[in-house]
Formats: sequence, structure tokens, C-alpha cells
Amino acid sequence: MYKVNEIFFTLQGEGAHSGIPAVFVRFSGCNLRCPWCDTDFTNYTPMTAEQIVKEVRELYDMPNERHKMCVLTGGEPSLQVDKPLIDALHDAGFYICIETNGTHPLPQGIDWITCSPKEGTKIALKQVNEVKVVFTGTYDPQVWREQLKAEHWLLQPLRYTGEWLMENVDAWENDRNDNLDDTVRYILTHPFWRLSIQLHKIVGLR
Repeated sequence: MYKVNEIFFTLQGEGAHSGIPAVFVRFSGCNLRCPWCDTDFTNYTPMTAEQIVKEVRELYDMPNERHKMCVLTGGEPSLQVDKPLIDALHDAGFYICIETNGTHPLPQGIDWITCSPKEGTKIALKQVNEVKVVFTGTYDPQVWREQLKAEHWLLQPLRYTGEWLMENVDAWENDRNDNLDDTVRYILTHPFWRLSIQLHKIVGLR
């Protein structure tokens, strides 16, 4: 059984797949406690792989679509996601993405890996598709380039993450705080990185 916080259908709002429809499977539980996290770790429903796939298919009810995307997120999905679940989602025709903090190994077969490493942690992964770092300004994110290989490198300003943006979306145009400015300045002097904003929150989606 897997501890599932929620399953929902929306647009991917971050990273290289931004703007693409996807079913998100959010797992409960995490080995880290990031202060900006907006997940309720105490709330979950026990589900089998078959139950998860059934709900994912019902939400993405377009059987002829060739690029059906399912995003495994959390919490920290690597604590629960295993090969049987990956195989079941592939058998249902889904392209599988995972959003992980990178501290645990992943099962084989995941199509797209987004690693969001956190300051002071040890990374168990070597090769991923994209690295997405929440920019706090407390350390130099270049440290992750020494530990990970990836195709895409993204910096996301802390203030425009999660619940803050949901509650203050009207301030987007007028309230450019220091953290956002610092993130932009960092990218302008380190053009290897790209700016990442939670677009789904800006347009009022989950």
C-alpha cells in the first residue's frame, strides 16, 4: 500500500514541461522539513498500485492521447515509489515524471527525473533530467553542478513558491522583493541557470 496525499489533474507549472497537462500523484511523508513546503504530511489515503492507476486513468480520460503525463511528487515520492507502480503506470500508457529531493535512489524506468536538492543534504543520484533549486540566498547553488549531471538547471525564488504566491498573487507585478531580485541577478551572472516561476499558481491552478 502507498500513502497518497492526493491525486489531481492540472497543468505542470514548473520546469521544462511547464504548460503540459498532467495528473499529479502526491505522496505523503518526507525525510526533510523545508520551511516553505505546502504539503500536509499527516493526511493520506492508503492505496494499491491498481487503485492509483485507476484514478489516474479516470482523471486523464483521453485514451488516444500519446503523451499522457503522470507526475509523482510529495512529500518525497522516492520513499514509496517502486518498480511495480512504475510498470503499472507505463502499462496504462503514461509518461512518468518524478519530483525528488535526490536523497534516495530511484527505481528503474522513470522517464523524467526532476531533482530539487536542499542545502546540507547528500545526493544519492548522479544523472537527472533537470535540477530545480529554490533560491534562498543562503548558499551558492553552483555546488549542485559538482554533484549532478542534468540537461536543465532552474532557480526558483523562495518568495514566489507555494502558499505565498497563492495568497499574494495580486502583488506579482508590484512587489519585487529582494529574494526575487537576487535570484534574477544571480542568473544574469550565472547564465547556465534559468528562472523558474510557479506558473500554475499565477494563473490560479493547483
